[in-house]
Parts: sequence; C-alpha cells; structure tokens
Amino acid sequence: MIMLGRLGASRLLARSSFISARWYAALNANEALVKPARIVNFLPGKQFEISQRAADRLNAIYKESKEVLRIKVESGGCHGFQYNLNLIPDSQVQRSIQELENNNKAQKEGEEEDEEDEDFDEDFESNKDVIFVLPGIGAKVVLDESTLNVLNKTTLTYTTELIGSTFKIAGGNMKSSCGCGSSFDVEANQ
Repeated sequence: MIMLGRLGASRLLARSSFISARWYAALNANEALVKPARIVNFLPGKQFEISQRAADRLNAIYKESKEVLRIKVESGGCHGFQYNLNLIPDSQVQRSIQELENNNKAQKEGEEEDEEDEDFDEDFESNKDVIFVLPGIGAKVVLDESTLNVLNKTTLTYTTELIGSTFKIAGGNMKSSCGCGSSFDVEANQ
C-alpha cells in the first residue's frame, strides 16, 4: 500500500477533482443540443441552448403534469448570482403566449390600443418573458429578459449523479460556481 502524506493526498484529490471536472465538461460539450421548435419573444443576439437530455426530461415532466420550467436569476448566493428553477403550470405560459401574439398581431395591423390596455401591458410581466418551445409534446423553458441577459450563451443540461438527478446550467459567462451548483459568478464582459 502506498502511503501519502496530507499534502500528497490533497494534491491527488485536487488533481482527481480537476480531471473529473474536465471530463464532465467534455462530456457535456459533446452532448447533443436541441433546436427549439419555436422561440416566443426572441431577443436578437441572445443565445440559450438546451441539451437533448434536458429536453427529454422536460418532455417527460410535461407529459406527466403539464408543467414547464421557469428559470430566474437573482442576486444572492455565495458567488453573487443564483438561478432558481421552478415548474409552473403550462396554462400560465399559454395565456402569456396568447397575449403576446395578440399584442403583436394588433401592432402589425396598426390598431391603436386604448389607455387601459397600455396600462395592462406595462404590468404584464410575461411581455418580458422569452419562451423556448421544445420539439415534442409541448415542453417549454421560460426565462425573463434579465435572466437571459445573464445566462447568455449558456446551456441547460440534465445530469444524473449518485446524489440524484438535476438540471444544471453551464458555459457562457459563468466563471465560477458553488458546490450547490446554483450559485455562480459571471465574467464582467458580457
């Protein structure tokens, strides 16, 4: 048996963790990505990718419960930002999509809205939502504009590990993260 001192063991563990992290990054980098069937409220210059495994899991969730994934970035956590992933009823998102499409149609047709409708639009938060409709049975990923700005060029993945399965966000301007996986810091040049 080879005996390692405390320093040797910590170097081996650090090297092992580094190799493991590189291996997982390479594995995720090679994972197939899904092209959304449609993007509602598309923001030019902003990119958010979804892996095939994440799309498959979101379709399974949608089939079971008719819920879709909402991603929201907030300040906080041990690295400055944290993302929260929540399942919300698809009926909420469908109402948002319908309202967005009605507003876009009215603008294209040149119809003028009265003041009451304008006040409603200002308060209607989903006008700021970007909705990625996935191919398949109706699964969706919903991000608001400010979340998409922070998560620009990132990828939503779904991983299965010994401690459980989870959605994770990786890449883009994320430069460091916490052990919890949902707290992160971003590069200043977005």
